[in-house]
This record gives sequence, structure tokens and C-alpha cells, in this order.
Amino acid sequence: MMAIATGRIQDRPMPPIANASTALRSIAAVTLLLSSASCPGQATRFRIDDMALRDPHIFVNAFSSCADVTDTPILTFSVNGELAAAISEDRNDDGLLDYSSLLVFQPLNHALPQNPFSVGTADCTAPLASTACGPLQTAQLSGPASLPAAGSCLEPIAGSLNGYLPPVASSTAPCFASTTGTLVLDLGGIPVSLQQAQVAASFDGNPADGLVNGLMRGFISEADADTLLLPDSFPLVGGQPLSSLLPGGSGNCATHDDRDVVQAEDGWWFYLNFSAARLDEAGAPDAGIFANGFED
Repeated sequence: MMAIATGRIQDRPMPPIANASTALRSIAAVTLLLSSASCPGQATRFRIDDMALRDPHIFVNAFSSCADVTDTPILTFSVNGELAAAISEDRNDDGLLDYSSLLVFQPLNHALPQNPFSVGTADCTAPLASTACGPLQTAQLSGPASLPAAGSCLEPIAGSLNGYLPPVASSTAPCFASTTGTLVLDLGGIPVSLQQAQVAASFDGNPADGLVNGLMRGFISEADADTLLLPDSFPLVGGQPLSSLLPGGSGNCATHDDRDVVQAEDGWWFYLNFSAARLDEAGAPDAGIFANGFED
């Protein structure tokens, strides 16, 4: 159920016609290489290559039991499994990876206390090993990102975690933190609009060739979660509100309550960890970037 902004995690594919598939891949590659070459300035871009929902967890009523489908699949579906597949695969064979989120600095300069920054989705060609990415489709959290020399850039709100494992990783210096605003995530096909949201990550190297211990943090009210209906095509939960998947929400099967209170409004703080690989000037990942940037 996850991933960022206007891009959609795509439905599982029907087998394509081979020639049509080859043509689509060629067209996508040429188009994205041209568009990335025309991007203004010397932007420093990172593509998220691993993302996982850490808190809250997603619970569904399945086969007379209450199942946590955050990491453990039911009927072949789990939230984090869906995210991993969408980030790395082209399951509808349209020549593009199913979900691509970029973090963009204009440009990255470690010597400055602030850097212009945006995050958003983009079209990136398949296969993953040679991907090339176009420009951001919709920029989010645009503004000056802070680059502190010491301390923490972003961490969980005190008292908002619920003891799930693995725990939420914080972003510590050398690191950056975005401005605060609205962030739209795609959680396995469900667009979730988070308020008071921020994105942060630790730099791997100087100049950075990757981002590790990335953290996305934002709040969704219970009222908003009540009105966000899941697609009818979803097994077990199709047509139900998002709140029905979250502990403490109406109709949720979990016996515990993960709700938080922000400005007298019930809801849930969402925490997602991620890592990202730096893209070279042509839009492809730099060689040697590791796939999983979470540190134990």
C-alpha cells in the first residue's frame, strides 16, 4: 500500500506483445533522456531505491484473524512488499518503473547551511540497472532545506511511536531536513495526504553519492482517513476507508490504538524510512550505490 505524490503504483500487468513492449521502452528512454538533459541548472538528484512504512502498521481482518500486512503478505499482498516491487519493477511493461520518487537539490552544496530543495515523483525508465529519470512531475515541500553540522535533522514525535519492529530510524548529521508542508504519498495504491510533513536523510559521503536513514514524517487526521476509500479491486479491504486499516480507527480489528492527537484532532503520525541513490547528469544512478541504506 505505499510510495510519493502524483505517481500511481500500477496494477499487476497482463502479458504484453513483445514488439510493442520494445517500442514503448525505446520511446520512454529517449523522451526521458531528452527531458533530463533540459533540466535547469546543475541539480543534484537522488532516486529513492528502498522505502518502508514503519509506523503505524496496517491491520486487516483476514480468514477470521486480525493480520498485520505491513511486512507479512496476505493473498500475496503486503504494504512494504508492494512498495519494494513498485520501486524496482515495471510490472505493466510500459517501459517505466512503476513508482519513482526523486529528492532534488538546486544544487547540493555541503558547505552551505541551506540548499534549495524539492521532492516529488518522476518517470524513470526500466530496467532499474540503467534507469534514466525525467524531471519532477509535481514538486512538494519546495524551499530551503537545512543542513546542520551536528545533531538530528528529523526524528519521531515524542510519544507517537507504538513499539513496532524494525523501529523508526532517525536522520542524523551530516544530514538535511526539508521545510514543513503537505506531502502526498502513494501507499500501495492509496494516495495519502500528510499534513505537517517533512523529509530528511543522512548524507553518505561528501559529496554525497547516496542518502541513508531517510525519514518521511507527517500526520493524517481521522476525519480525512474516514473519507479516503480504498480501491474496490483491493482484496479483503476494497471499498473500505483508510481508517479501517489503522489501529484505533472505526472497524479496525486490532485490539490496540495507534491514534495520536495533534491540535485537538485525532489521527495518526506516519513514519516511513527510505534510502536513495544519486543520479548522474544523464539521469542514471551512479555506479556502486548500495540498495538498502538503512543502518542497524
